Amino acid sequence: VMNFDPSTSMLHPQKNKNKKEHQSRLKLHDTFLRELASVHRSDLVLVCSSEEMEMLERKWQIPRWKLVPASFFCSEPKNWDAGTPSFDERTDFVTVGGFKHPPNVDCINILHKLWPQIRVRLPAAKMHVYGAYPSEKVLSLHDEKNGFLVHGHVEDLDGILKKSRVLLAPLRFGAGIKGKIVDAWRCGCPVITTPVGAEGMRDMSNAGVTSGTEASWGGRIVMNEDDFVSNAVSMYYDKTLWYECQGQARSLVYTLFDR
Repeated sequence: VMNFDPSTSMLHPQKNKNKKEHQSRLKLHDTFLRELASVHRSDLVLVCSSEEMEMLERKWQIPRWKLVPASFFCSEPKNWDAGTPSFDERTDFVTVGGFKHPPNVDCINILHKLWPQIRVRLPAAKMHVYGAYPSEKVLSLHDEKNGFLVHGHVEDLDGILKKSRVLLAPLRFGAGIKGKIVDAWRCGCPVITTPVGAEGMRDMSNAGVTSGTEASWGGRIVMNEDDFVSNAVSMYYDKTLWYECQGQARSLVYTLFDR
């Protein structure tokens, strides 16, 4: 459990200073110390990304020799060129994630907050939300009139991602490789996300670049709400940008996650 404590308002969940929240933080800190002690005692540690390997070595002084990458693996679709729909064959925005996972619930709440700003600039676009176990609160965000559509569980996720033009993932907390982003890339769908969402999903030769100007990522990585909205809109209508990011996504799937 690594702590990410950014200074920007978008990426920082509202802090509760009540007693219950304080006790919860103490419990999490205790769990973290136990996990860190286990890492120090172990002869070999499997780590899911190069970014976490760097963090363990630099921040917690774990010897590099005991850290072994055990990444998220997938295969690039064999019929990418023939089976991946074009820009013009796709429409709308999409996000996915099981709703028993708090970061995904928070992500949907952020999207619901930002959607009116995107919709006013793209009045024909819709936001499709997929994920198992949506609560009544999540289902209540469904708004047919304004194009914010909560669908719940989906059987054919690849089919949905191949029809969608852009995946939105304004993740403010969480850890590890984000499966939703790898799945979107596999299906040729660029992504707008945050540094939390992109954690461990960049070519480490470009790891110093964290803003939306990154030219070698499969979408855009943004630090605040205004940039999230503007980059979502640009990715949706700029065909040249979209194809550039789709190409980078394909390259990253091959470089980072190919079996």
